[in-house]
Amino acid sequence: MLITGKRSLSSFLRIVVDLLLFLNILALLLLPWLLQAVYENPTLLQQLEVQVEGNGPDSTLRSEYPSDLPESSYPFYLGFLYVSGLSTAWLLFARHRILRRMERNEPFAAGQSVSFRRVGCSFGVLVGVFAVKIATYNTLLTMFCCALFLILVLTALILSEVFRQAYVVKSENDLTV
Repeated sequence: MLITGKRSLSSFLRIVVDLLLFLNILALLLLPWLLQAVYENPTLLQQLEVQVEGNGPDSTLRSEYPSDLPESSYPFYLGFLYVSGLSTAWLLFARHRILRRMERNEPFAAGQSVSFRRVGCSFGVLVGVFAVKIATYNTLLTMFCCALFLILVLTALILSEVFRQAYVVKSENDLTV
């Protein structure tokens, strides 16, 4: 299977990223109505939870998270989801550009380093947003996501530098006869 070029893994992944970007933008446009539906009907999300019957050890794992959303938290969650969604859209767009260059067989193009820096900045915004959520409405998943996004910021910055150095080496080699 081809990794780069047309009809390759990078081409397939770019299509998936484009679909996710479209769904992300659609969710951002519908966000006030979707969030209001969750606040008006807290049992809406309970359909997604695993229902365990019996009195085994798993029967105590039920979460009351959707039904304990205080009405006063709506503005916070709306802002949190908008900032997170916009940052994710920015992240997906940068990924689109990275994969588009891979499709054109230009993995060490000048813009790759900038795109990875943008990915790092996007994850940095997510770290900040999740840190604010930790301070206001903390959950174990929020702390996990914040730590994961911090690791991804550092990884994206490292990759940015690696691709910058690769571009410099490739440019020097292209000038060699």
